[in-house]
Amino acid sequence: MLRRIFRSSHASAHGQALVLFAAGLIGFLGLVGMSVDVGRYVWARTQMQAAVDAAALAAAQSMPDTSMATSKAGEYWTDNSSFIQAAGENVAFSVTFPPGNKALRVEGQADIPTFFLRFVGIARWHVTAEGEAASQVLDIGLVLDISGSMCWGNYTPADRVSATGPFGPQVGPGRTADAVQLTAAVPAGGTSITITVNSTAIFNSTSATQNQAKFGWNMGTQRYFQYLPGNGRRGLIKIDGEYFLITAIPSATTMTVTRAQRDNFLGVNTVAAAHAVGAGVWSQHANCSLSGPSVNGPYEPYDGSMVDAQYFTTLFNPAYDKIGLASFSGAGNIRRGLTSNFSQVRGDMDAISNPDGGTNSAFGLALGRQVLDGAGKRANAVRVMVFLTDGLANSYCGSAYSAANYNAPSCPGQGGGSDGNASAVNAAYAEAQRAVSGEIQIYTIGLGPFANDAFLKRLADGGVAGVGPCQQNQQGCRFFKAPSVADLDGAFKSIAEQTHIALTR
Repeated sequence: MLRRIFRSSHASAHGQALVLFAAGLIGFLGLVGMSVDVGRYVWARTQMQAAVDAAALAAAQSMPDTSMATSKAGEYWTDNSSFIQAAGENVAFSVTFPPGNKALRVEGQADIPTFFLRFVGIARWHVTAEGEAASQVLDIGLVLDISGSMCWGNYTPADRVSATGPFGPQVGPGRTADAVQLTAAVPAGGTSITITVNSTAIFNSTSATQNQAKFGWNMGTQRYFQYLPGNGRRGLIKIDGEYFLITAIPSATTMTVTRAQRDNFLGVNTVAAAHAVGAGVWSQHANCSLSGPSVNGPYEPYDGSMVDAQYFTTLFNPAYDKIGLASFSGAGNIRRGLTSNFSQVRGDMDAISNPDGGTNSAFGLALGRQVLDGAGKRANAVRVMVFLTDGLANSYCGSAYSAANYNAPSCPGQGGGSDGNASAVNAAYAEAQRAVSGEIQIYTIGLGPFANDAFLKRLADGGVAGVGPCQQNQQGCRFFKAPSVADLDGAFKSIAEQTHIALTR
């Protein structure tokens, strides 16, 4: 009897455990199912918001062309809403344009079916998102470095004036119309050889006038061209990486040369190598300070930077935006106040005769601020200064920094002279702080291998040390590196895209 009662109690407990386990399992599966469906909702909502924001920002770049903006919004919505498109039902997307033609609203919605919650009466989630963006009204002060290094920065130093420097002659391609090229290949062998070119005329000049017109200097009858009396090597040319010395010019298309000449700047001998038809024959380059409208160029990276700066003006809409222009070297000039006539700004760039002088970055920043504070300033505009330079500050106004010296179009008591001069650098930082305090956003571009990134990052961060996204390598940095002119249009385009638009909701 006792045994029978014991067995009956055990069987009852076992059955109750099974019931409790089954109930717990159902509850557990319900929670898992709910988490899956809720996770799908959260992911759908997150992706939809990201998709409409991306669509709104992309579309705003096409404003005020509403047709193009609608098309661009659709492309970005499709590219960024893959889960919505695959899993959703009744997917809808729309673009509308509030009054004013500068803003747009993007809206998305979809039904996301549930897997488990349908068993408790929730068959689908309804997901919506919207985003608004506007193409901002901009006042832009474009500040361009036209210091001497912009004349020859992309050319190769050939000699040193002394054993330690500075370097003297540069070799470059000559004016475009007078560029010389090989018309017959040059083999790798031989010491004294004859090369064939399209024309020897500019190398064989005995005319001071022609020397001035073709290469920008006038030093008398310098046959075969010589950079400076007693310094540069007479008749030095360069093909690819090899230096040659002209020893005779027997015809209008042939020159006798001694090859594999020494690179006195680097202190190494160049190597005799093969050169193909069409290779450029470079010669000692023009002296910028002796140029004029009839002999303007080629100056690199200056010429390329002006072409790209002109391109930059085409990225804005004169119906809404204004651009002003300043240039600087040891001193500087306001070339044009804020205007919506961008062709005038481009014409002002063409009118700058030649790069020359030091690099007074502080005065360049001050002139950019004066452009943005001058005639045409608008209360509703975002104020942007774009500052392009290829080097580091080496000049400043006054014997010590004084804000008054940078508050007018003149620069009294110019000082400095060496790259990285502490007074010049600190004056630039002070002027950057002054601009940012006036609600001006500074975008800096470092052009070429000698631009000082740390200096330009600090300017973009408002001149204050150690803070700001550029100095901490964070998102939102307004410094752009352009190792060569070929990279410059990309930097300008990035600035246009970043300043052009903003999410407003």
